[in-house]
Amino acid sequence: MIHALPSPSGWVDYSISSAEQATRAVLAIVSAGRGSTPRDHGTSILILEDDAHGTIGGGEFERVVTEAARAMLAGNGIWRRSVLTCALGPDLGQCCGGVMSVVLQPIDVSSIKWLRKIKSVLDASSPVQIFFDKKYPDRPPRVSAPTVQSIHPTDTDSGFLLLVEENWPKVALFGAGHVGRALSTIVSQLPIRLSVFDQRTEQCALVPRADNLWIEQSVDLLAKAVQLNDFRAALIMTHSHQLDYELCKVLLPNAAIRHIGLIGSNSKSKRFRKNLKKDGLRESDIARLICPIGQNGPPGKEPGTIALAVLSELLQHLTIHSNQLNEQSIDAAA
Repeated sequence: MIHALPSPSGWVDYSISSAEQATRAVLAIVSAGRGSTPRDHGTSILILEDDAHGTIGGGEFERVVTEAARAMLAGNGIWRRSVLTCALGPDLGQCCGGVMSVVLQPIDVSSIKWLRKIKSVLDASSPVQIFFDKKYPDRPPRVSAPTVQSIHPTDTDSGFLLLVEENWPKVALFGAGHVGRALSTIVSQLPIRLSVFDQRTEQCALVPRADNLWIEQSVDLLAKAVQLNDFRAALIMTHSHQLDYELCKVLLPNAAIRHIGLIGSNSKSKRFRKNLKKDGLRESDIARLICPIGQNGPPGKEPGTIALAVLSELLQHLTIHSNQLNEQSIDAAA
């Protein structure tokens, strides 16, 4: 069975858990790719004897990598770091046409020290740089603070340098109704960390569980809204129009939240904007309100259809903002 990883560093927690239980595993990380490939550099899958966490694209390539890892686990290969390279077309008969390489890193009780070092750095909200040495495959990976040159993963003859950071955006969802629950189900497969806030116990109990999803039954949603300075986006879809409005008043002036979406009709949007102006909000803040949300998505009023449209819109906004930040970082480094 394959489980989705909860974040870019999710493999660290699963690896530590396996090592502490003396259960051997193999961490496979995409280290290089040319042409058309199903996943990017740094994507990983942790392979155990009868389980797996993550995915490097599925299909024949993942099957071959899994087979190689399980051969190592079964003792049919050398228990040390190795590199597997496949031409997806000629070697595997896949139409992608690209070439992919993965680093196969054994995980066992001897891995606990370097894994815990990674964990401690990430827990301090800092990125961490990991070097997988190819020339000395028996040496443990080298863990250090990142350098400016290691903004992206790099693969050379000497080794693979991986930068790990918790860069999935945090999104707040106010409301665990039908659309909120449908949205939460889809988010379990997306690169998002979603926090669901609702006052209703019975609705919170129906929200699906996932590693990248947190549910908090809060009696004061407005107080929670004030505390969202480290969140990139907020979606408002509570059971109360008045509560929706009060949440808009709190969230819109917070420039740290880049995307603020409100569920509702065009008439609700017009009424809210008119009242927000009367209540003294700046035009620039009111203009940030996205309502109705998901307008460019597929037609339909089913909860799943609305959720799909909302998340498509959200991901586009977050991607645009992330690209802008990356360009600024590169310019600053230059």
